[in-house]
Amino acid sequence: GKYLASGQIAHLGYVADAIIWDISGLWSEGCARPEPTLLHRLSLHKVQVQALAFSMSAMYLATIGGQDDNNLVIWNVADGMAICGSPASHDVATTCTWLNTTEAALVTGGVNQLRVWDFDPEHRKVRPTECTTGKEKRAYNCIAISQDDKAIFAGTDSGDVLKIDTQSKRLLINGPKKRLEKGVKSLVYNCATGQVIAGSGSGQLVTLSDSLERLGCAHVLEGAVTSIALDQPGEFFFAGTAHSNMYLVPADNLGAAELKCTSHHDKINDIAFPKGYASLFATCSASEIRVWHSGTMNELIRIQVPNLECNCIVFPSDGTAILSGWSDGKIRSFGPQSGCLQYVINDAHRLTGVGNSSGGVVPQNGVTSLCPTNDTRKLISGGADGKVRVWAVSKGQQVMLASMQEHKGPISSLVVTEDDSMCVSASADGSCIVWQLTGMMPFVRANALFAANFFKAALYGPNECQLLTCGTDRKITYWDVTTMQAIRILDGSDVAEVNTLAISKSDEPLFVSGGADKKVCVWNYNEGAMHYEGTAHSGAVKKVMVAPDEKTIVSVGSEGAICIWTTPQDVATGA
Repeated sequence: GKYLASGQIAHLGYVADAIIWDISGLWSEGCARPEPTLLHRLSLHKVQVQALAFSMSAMYLATIGGQDDNNLVIWNVADGMAICGSPASHDVATTCTWLNTTEAALVTGGVNQLRVWDFDPEHRKVRPTECTTGKEKRAYNCIAISQDDKAIFAGTDSGDVLKIDTQSKRLLINGPKKRLEKGVKSLVYNCATGQVIAGSGSGQLVTLSDSLERLGCAHVLEGAVTSIALDQPGEFFFAGTAHSNMYLVPADNLGAAELKCTSHHDKINDIAFPKGYASLFATCSASEIRVWHSGTMNELIRIQVPNLECNCIVFPSDGTAILSGWSDGKIRSFGPQSGCLQYVINDAHRLTGVGNSSGGVVPQNGVTSLCPTNDTRKLISGGADGKVRVWAVSKGQQVMLASMQEHKGPISSLVVTEDDSMCVSASADGSCIVWQLTGMMPFVRANALFAANFFKAALYGPNECQLLTCGTDRKITYWDVTTMQAIRILDGSDVAEVNTLAISKSDEPLFVSGGADKKVCVWNYNEGAMHYEGTAHSGAVKKVMVAPDEKTIVSVGSEGAICIWTTPQDVATGA
């Protein structure tokens, strides 16, 4: 339990690293636990590290490259140096496991190949022996070894498990008779009971006997079971799924699986807080909306609409609904406590977007942005068709008041003034338009600005006398609302586009930015200076929000992560 190894997926043609971390400090008692430290960066594999495994006493680490590399390399953990290597198989290798009682042997599996390797560290050699499976040809996904190293259990894409004799390298038996759906994705041997626990691509959990017969009924989890971690006594195990769920399961009662933690398994498109209430927030990703408790990060509500994508969500000022825009061009309203559907606005926007006038492709359809007015009587929507529409909404009826079309590209952001007299729409066509919502001539363009930029976000500054915008030009720009001239231009990022902005409501405001450089930056608004830079996301930051109490900042990313940051107190004072 002292070391942790991680493997990288890099771009085609680049080297993918395996990293060995020292995590011994995580088990120390007390509040001041030391962070994991990077011990060695192992750079030999190309494009991807497919699998890795520590030996019995963690003296050696075995790594396998992806299909562009397909080499087996054994490393010395102490000094991080490669001892020896060999092509892992004639086809793609996918998994590797060391034996339990010796550091001189390991097993690898892949497409149509299962090999036992004899490792000779003294002469720096590793030699393979093919396992004979007769007529059975399989693609192997996972391997488990019995406690005494006499048997090898290999899970396959075909949904069965093969039992191999370690000494003779020959097939003993395969099972179960009723195969697991969508293949066996994870496998573990329970030393306490002598049984095998298998997880399938359809989410099935099955206990198999030593003769590979099913014991009891299968229990189905949400998502493919990608990993199983058994505790030392063999009484409980954690099961992780491809849908970002982690379950605690008793080994003797698979039906009593308890969901311990969960998250989105796809990119997160939007985040929203109820007005003036920081204890809850909602996120949307793919076909689902989730409501979270800010303090405990527990999921409170999950709303799912299958086979669609939710592009945006927002709470009205009174908090009586969750308003959402979907890829089928519909606006759906859900109850914030029950999650039940309240109403649907059909054909709010065209299903397929218009793209960009400059030829760029924006992979969004339907409704792309929503903004309710502060009096909760109207809802403003923007779509991939470039239209901005105003709706009079209530639970009883929803009527379109106006449809305004001057944009030639998808609407990425909408924001309304405090008195509901105007709103600003930012678009990927390189324009931001201020629309009049009240007065003698409502629902017409009041002003506009143009730039060589795909605008990603726009918001009003303090006193609503300035606009703040960001986009693919990597700049954060201050604009005068009256003249629509740029007042100040900041470098939001040196390497990638800036996707999102959020601003505080305090007397000495700060604003937060996030982008494709995976960083969350905190700025002093008046100075235009960046004071803090946060790195936690492994994908592009899609959206940031300052909590209504301004004590925390929440960011979401394309990798599906939700990060909660403590708001720095010295930004507003310029310290």
